Amino acid sequence: MATTMLDNRAVPPTPLSARRRGFGKIEVWLLVTALAAFFSPTTLRASDQTKTPAEALSRSAEEKEACVKNLKTIYQAVEAYQRDHKALPNWLSDLVPQYLADVDVLICPVCRRTGQTEVPGLADPKLPTSYVFEFCPLPLGAAATNAPTRTRREWKRRQMGLVGAIVPIVRCRHHTPVLNLAFDGSIYESPPAWEQMMTNRVDPADLSPTRMFADEPAPAIKPPAKRAAKPLVPARDPAAPQQLLDLTRFYNAGLTQSWHGSSGNDLGALPRGLQNLAGVEFDLRGIVQLASKSPSSTNYPVEIQGIKVGQKCQRIHFLHAAAFGKREDEGAKVGLYVVRFGSNQMRLQIPIRYGHEVRDWHLQPGEPEPADDLTVAWRGDNAVSRQAGRSIRLFMTTWTNVAPTVEIDSIDFVSAMARPAPFLIGITVD
Repeated sequence: MATTMLDNRAVPPTPLSARRRGFGKIEVWLLVTALAAFFSPTTLRASDQTKTPAEALSRSAEEKEACVKNLKTIYQAVEAYQRDHKALPNWLSDLVPQYLADVDVLICPVCRRTGQTEVPGLADPKLPTSYVFEFCPLPLGAAATNAPTRTRREWKRRQMGLVGAIVPIVRCRHHTPVLNLAFDGSIYESPPAWEQMMTNRVDPADLSPTRMFADEPAPAIKPPAKRAAKPLVPARDPAAPQQLLDLTRFYNAGLTQSWHGSSGNDLGALPRGLQNLAGVEFDLRGIVQLASKSPSSTNYPVEIQGIKVGQKCQRIHFLHAAAFGKREDEGAKVGLYVVRFGSNQMRLQIPIRYGHEVRDWHLQPGEPEPADDLTVAWRGDNAVSRQAGRSIRLFMTTWTNVAPTVEIDSIDFVSAMARPAPFLIGITVD
């Protein structure tokens, strides 16, 4: 997903939102529960009303000192990661737990008191944190008109070419002035736009993404994508239970349509309606196709947001597959599901990896042995697959909910814009 909210000066903090990391079930649940209690804005802000100006000033100094200690610890962890991997981490959460055992180091004391943390545009996608990791791989988007696909990391490296290691690697914007951890490990204060401190060396405007990538040609303007044909989808069975999520408004292809363009290349052999596949009942009526790098998928969206759940559950079952995949795509992340919990703004991510959760819906010659977590839920054929002497298939992924007592509000379906294009047939919760 392209992100355009990249200007440090313009984006305010947002309330704490826990995110999924690859920890065990118990660890994630304890982390989410502890942070939710720890950051209760009602509890944290009640004491603010009794502070005198002198006490508030003293508290500010103490919080700043503790934040500086956090930044030093983070720097040591980044250095250790870089020694082992010969590269920077993509996010601060990549340091946990091997290089940063205490996840509380990622929370500034100001945030403990206010319950505020970084906005999704710049925040770590896996863990709640108070700190902006400036060398993350987010695309610059509209912040760099000529180079929207260039990353924040590339921008920062170009800045270092002009002003050296004073460029911040981590920032805490919850203090006034802002606290900056420089690439060389030094810590200094600055205005919200630290570049304004460089006026004795360069024009701060020369450090902006637009100036940094001014030598790149503007991207060609693409004509609007053609709309896919209206999907031929039967009505939902009135007897369908709410556990079989209703995808009606998200379908962009029908099971009997050759939605990739080749005649006879469809899922017409798949039984329709309420059907049991691999021991799970699904509502099978249409296809939700996402885009990818493949030119054949450009008519489809990069993401689908707001698939309504509105209930608690122990597990979520996804019936899905991918198109345009090849053997060399094994292990590549092709998409993800974002599970959004209603009561506490928690979000968890479920990755979709080629060879683990899905493969191409057409059996490919010379495929390696499937991973233990790759489950084929249905096999069939169509005119194209029969001509090639191969079958077609769909896969089922079951995710165990780490917070079964909390109601799930909705699910987003997101493409990673790799070559394989993920598509979804059904979701069932239980």
